[in-house]
Amino acid sequence: MSNKRKNQGHIVDLFFTLSLFCLFAASALIVVIIGSDVYRKTTANMEENYATQTALSYTAEKIRQHDSTGGVYLTDDDDGNTILVLSDNAGGETYLTYIYPYDGWLCELVVKEGTGFSKEQGEQILEVDTFSVEEEDGFIRVNAADSGSAPVSCLLHLRSGSASSIES
Repeated sequence: MSNKRKNQGHIVDLFFTLSLFCLFAASALIVVIIGSDVYRKTTANMEENYATQTALSYTAEKIRQHDSTGGVYLTDDDDGNTILVLSDNAGGETYLTYIYPYDGWLCELVVKEGTGFSKEQGEQILEVDTFSVEEEDGFIRVNAADSGSAPVSCLLHLRSGSASSIES
């Protein structure tokens, strides 16, 4: 009889250990599934916001680089869109950098001052649905949006004063 009880005790121990192992395996599987879902959502969110955040960062850095008296201009094109114009002096010559939206892209074009400006000539930088720049009391607001993402904006203060507005 004591042998029978001893075998039952081993069976209970084995069953308890096996149940504990199955509970651990199920918990580990649930953690992996939750983790993969969080990773998938984070990756999708990063991909969705890449273009807009990069467009804002790129434009903000360009404005900061040219933040000097007369270095940052806003002008309107023939379609009424506002274009950011940045002025550089190199080798005694003045060069203008135009940053503007064109055909679903954020574009940049560098030309010598006095040279004609055509939107088709610009280098495509990033694909964006909307991009705009506006002057607000010594600040420049840059707005951008990509397909599937909410519009975002960046407000920059010009240390050199307000941006000049030039009508073309």
